[in-house]
Amino acid sequence: MIAEPILIIILCGAGTFLLRFLPIWQTRHAVASTQRSKRMQCLLQGIGPAAIMALLVISLWPMLMGDLRIARGFSALAALTMIALFKHWRGGIALPTLAGALSYGVLMQVLNL
Repeated sequence: MIAEPILIIILCGAGTFLLRFLPIWQTRHAVASTQRSKRMQCLLQGIGPAAIMALLVISLWPMLMGDLRIARGFSALAALTMIALFKHWRGGIALPTLAGALSYGVLMQVLNL
C-alpha cells in the first residue's frame, strides 16, 4: 500500500529531472548556432511557467467542484491576487509564494472550509 505512493513520487521526480536535464544534455555538443540557441532558450524559459500552471490547474480543479466552490474559488482568487501584488511590489518568488499561501490558509480558516 505504501509502495504505490513512493513509486509515484519517484517517477514524478525522475520525470521532472529528465524534463530539465535532457534539453541541456542534448545541446552540450551542439555547434553554437544563434537560431537554434534562441529557440532552445525560449523552450527552456517556458518549461517552468508551464509546469507551475499545470500544477495549479490540477490542484484547483477538484476544489472548484462541489457545494463550496464559490467560497473556495474566492480563497484561491484572493491567494493568486496576493501573489501577483507581492510579485509586482517586491519581485522575487519566495515572498509572493509565502504571501499567497498565508492568505489562502487564513481565508480557508476564516471561512471554515
